[in-house]
Amino acid sequence: MSKLLVVQDSVIVRATFKKLLDECVVFNYDLVATYKEAKALLATRRYKYAVVDRVLKDAPNGEIIALFNKHYLAPLVFTNEIDEDFFDDFEGANIVDYIKKIKHNDEAFAVDRLLQLRENRDISVLVVSNSTAYNSYLKQNLNLHNFKVLSTFKSDETYKKIDLHPEVSLVILDSNEPYINTLEIIEYIKKVKTKKELKIIVLANESASYQTSLLLSSGADDYLIKEFSRDEFYVRVYQNINKVR
Repeated sequence: MSKLLVVQDSVIVRATFKKLLDECVVFNYDLVATYKEAKALLATRRYKYAVVDRVLKDAPNGEIIALFNKHYLAPLVFTNEIDEDFFDDFEGANIVDYIKKIKHNDEAFAVDRLLQLRENRDISVLVVSNSTAYNSYLKQNLNLHNFKVLSTFKSDETYKKIDLHPEVSLVILDSNEPYINTLEIIEYIKKVKTKKELKIIVLANESASYQTSLLLSSGADDYLIKEFSRDEFYVRVYQNINKVR
């Protein structure tokens, strides 16, 4: 079973998590209340998943996130506030996702998110970009969500990857030239895959209607305008992944 560490200082929240996790029976979990307890466990055990409260009594400024990142673990974060400082942390730190504490069923949502992350291990995504920076950025964020990630830098490599990996269900295609011919790749994909089998998200350099219209009419399923936020990136990825599942 997958190892999970939950850090929540509320007795009620911990009890709710215990009930939910016992019912889903797929996680071998530990429940603790403090930064100190989490630090002690992380020193002796390895975890695959984590759910933490951003503000703890002994770590009121989000120090728990840095602790998990130090141990190469990206947590799912509960937070009371969604502000500019938080989004700076979200963009800069290794955080899988966040949940604002406003609903009565936040814990159930968190468990559903964890189950999604487990399922992502069987979902393959192909990143196509001749930009080393974008290729690395996209792979890093997809890896945070446990997707199987393949990548290419040129058009000819892309055709080979698609042929060799029929399990790929999402292609994220950077429209930069000269090494990537976006329209030709879209056309090739549409010859060998149906819309139900594989989705295409194109990264566009500008929001000019003629460019995005051309990409969509040629067979792309969605697009993102650079520079996009991680929030927007994940929303688009899941919207398209869910259409081929």
